[in-house]
Amino acid sequence: MEKSILRQLVVISITGLFAACTKANIESSKEKVVALHDCTHQAIAPYICFDSLVTDSRCPAGAECIWQGTAIVEITFSETGNLHHFTMSLKGFPSLGYPNDTTINGYTIIFTDLKPYPDINHPQATETKAFFSISQ
Repeated sequence: MEKSILRQLVVISITGLFAACTKANIESSKEKVVALHDCTHQAIAPYICFDSLVTDSRCPAGAECIWQGTAIVEITFSETGNLHHFTMSLKGFPSLGYPNDTTINGYTIIFTDLKPYPDINHPQATETKAFFSISQ
């Protein structure tokens, strides 16, 4: 009986520990989704704008490609009233000036996804959205 109660207390303690860790990670890193030619809410700093889609050379679903390709986007990031314009790539080509992540005044920004994914059987019918992870 005592072993059963002890096991339950250990399980509850471990569960509480993992829940606390998960909560801290969610608060320190926030995913932002931005439509093409739009910004996240500008009254809430920091905010990010998806200015343009430079290229989307990702291999479309239903196709056979010799190169996986990437997507390159132009971004504006605003923190404390300062605007920062830069270009990012999903795969990251920093030697060409297209990283997939950057740090600006303590904010780490990672370009994580671009949707919809190209598909040769279904032309793009939905709005293009970029996904970013922003943490401080």
